[in-house]
Amino acid sequence: MYAKNKKVLVYSTLFATVLVLLLFATGLPYYWSGIKAIADNTTDFSVERSHKIKGEYSIPIDLSKLESNLGKELYNDGTHRIYVSFVDNSGDVSSGGFRIGFRFSGEYSFSHATLISGVQHSREANNSFSSNMSAKMTSEHNGKLYHCPIFSESGINYKDGDEFGFYIFPTSAYEDHDISLNEKGIVNITVTDLYKNDWSKNNILYKEEPDEYRN
Repeated sequence: MYAKNKKVLVYSTLFATVLVLLLFATGLPYYWSGIKAIADNTTDFSVERSHKIKGEYSIPIDLSKLESNLGKELYNDGTHRIYVSFVDNSGDVSSGGFRIGFRFSGEYSFSHATLISGVQHSREANNSFSSNMSAKMTSEHNGKLYHCPIFSESGINYKDGDEFGFYIFPTSAYEDHDISLNEKGIVNITVTDLYKNDWSKNNILYKEEPDEYRN
């Protein structure tokens, strides 16, 4: 009886070991953990296919009803999505006044992950990571064009993406009395220099993208 139980235990342990090895071989742990797990794996995945995205992407923002802007899509190609996650007013020029944040979602599989973002997630020579803002934003209100300062940027904080934000108006716009903290109406914002972060598994051939998508 003891020998039989020992044999069952050996086979069970062997089966469990093989199962774990198969799971890691197929990349299932990456699928459970999302894009961040793939981005963190500097041995099996490369970022050589990453590149800037061509084009300008614009949406109107209603300053009279800030919450009405939540969910507005800046970019959607059917796979990657960029949308407004918050718009607020700090109530003080020294803390930026009107601010806007964007949330990004990409796609990932066992062997590949992509994320179109305002942030370039890079690898350094020592395999450390850096996140640098790639995107630029302008706002247009009452016939004037403003270049918007960066408010925030992040690493990959979500299973499927990240986020970043801008001040809708520069400090000088408030100081020159072009804009007030009680500003109303529609401001049109335009974002350029989005970045496609592409983590491709080594030794796998991928279809090349047309040049019109690359900047």
